[in-house]
Amino acid sequence: MFDINTIEVIKKIYYDYPNRLKDVLTSLSERQQISKEWLVEKLNEYKHPYRNKLKGGDLTITILCCWYGMLAYKLVEKFKQKIFRIHCVDFDFKSKRINKRLFRKIDNENLRKGILTQIKFWERDIKDFPDKEYSESDIVINTSCEHLHQQTIYDTIDKLERGTLVVLQSNNYHKLQEHINTVKDLQEFVSQYQSRLINIEMYEKDFLEYKRFMILGLKR
Repeated sequence: MFDINTIEVIKKIYYDYPNRLKDVLTSLSERQQISKEWLVEKLNEYKHPYRNKLKGGDLTITILCCWYGMLAYKLVEKFKQKIFRIHCVDFDFKSKRINKRLFRKIDNENLRKGILTQIKFWERDIKDFPDKEYSESDIVINTSCEHLHQQTIYDTIDKLERGTLVVLQSNNYHKLQEHINTVKDLQEFVSQYQSRLINIEMYEKDFLEYKRFMILGLKR
């Protein structure tokens, strides 16, 4: 996804946002790349029909707590269904500015290739994302469950229409203070959502010092 030009972009980000360098580099790390590509792979393999997939229409995808938005570009690149729009939602007001710098070259290349998927960045808390946009989303993704209070995650799922495909990731890396909602294993993670989701498919990936868990399921 990235080439040597990314180094120049990151240098410019460092000059303008020096306290964000580590965070930006972490967002582009090998493990982040693996986790995002793993998600798209399993999303492509999901067997159960969900909202617009049945109608054959273009999909609207919402990514909650999107960080700098790399997952959106992985979806544009590798998701097999046709996407109409991707909403990227993050409360960090600098995330959009950094996103535009990181992915400007890819945006321009996609435009030249005629890839017209709209990626819209929302600088707001996921609790303040409009209910209308939640209800019109065919797929809702949250890869940061460990950073959120459980009730906040439940509240977002409750706003979705029946049949919406929900994709969630969490982990058992308890050492970070900002990880306020980790789980001990995959079964615990799944058990948190069985009352809200059906046709659940579950996966885990071992990163040695911790495991990453993922579930895909349909809103009841």
